[in-house]
Amino acid sequence: MTTVNKTSRTSLVLELGILTIALLVITRVLFLFRSIYFIDKAIPLIVAILFLYGPVIMLWWKKRGMDFIDHGWRKYVRSIVMFVLFSVIIFPPFLVAAHFWMKWVYGLEWVRVANIPDFWNVFAYHLILVAIPEEFYFRGYFQSTMHSILPSRWRILGVRLGFGWIITALIFAIAHTIVTYQWWHFSIFFPALVFGYLRERTGTITTPILFHAAANLLMRWFVGCYN
Repeated sequence: MTTVNKTSRTSLVLELGILTIALLVITRVLFLFRSIYFIDKAIPLIVAILFLYGPVIMLWWKKRGMDFIDHGWRKYVRSIVMFVLFSVIIFPPFLVAAHFWMKWVYGLEWVRVANIPDFWNVFAYHLILVAIPEEFYFRGYFQSTMHSILPSRWRILGVRLGFGWIITALIFAIAHTIVTYQWWHFSIFFPALVFGYLRERTGTITTPILFHAAANLLMRWFVGCYN
């Protein structure tokens, strides 16, 4: 995306701020009332719909297209190949680092090879209700809009990136803390940088969606291996 004039940049900043704050406030309110059974059960679906249709409605209203979606099976195949390639490159060293994190920070030891009961249900949950809406909003809508506001000044591993990439990852991490606080949420910033890089590397959000879902599943399995 190319940058825009000062007036348009201000308008885009307000757009991002208002929509993001609105979605996070609604999500936070839902979590505050999660003790109510039917709200607790409906939260994942409601939040997924909000983070998908919020930007869709905004882009339709502003008459901007969604240039972050793959079109045609060849492009989807390419995105899947990129997902496999980057998974092979990134996940092994990540697991080594995560092992020492579990050992030094939590004082836990590897005790077993865990399994994930109802694997396909868990996979579908993380793909459909977590990875797709989060990547659609943050890497698709938010990061694309940020690159219109701020120029991409650096070339990192063959990809042009800028402060919009960093700000998107930061907001992504902060959003998790606003909804449900956990002290380790700061670490979400780092995989978010990878998701953002993959979005720019491939030009679409298919690869970050798959990588995001795979990372969530991998961590769920990994944590279960320790005691």
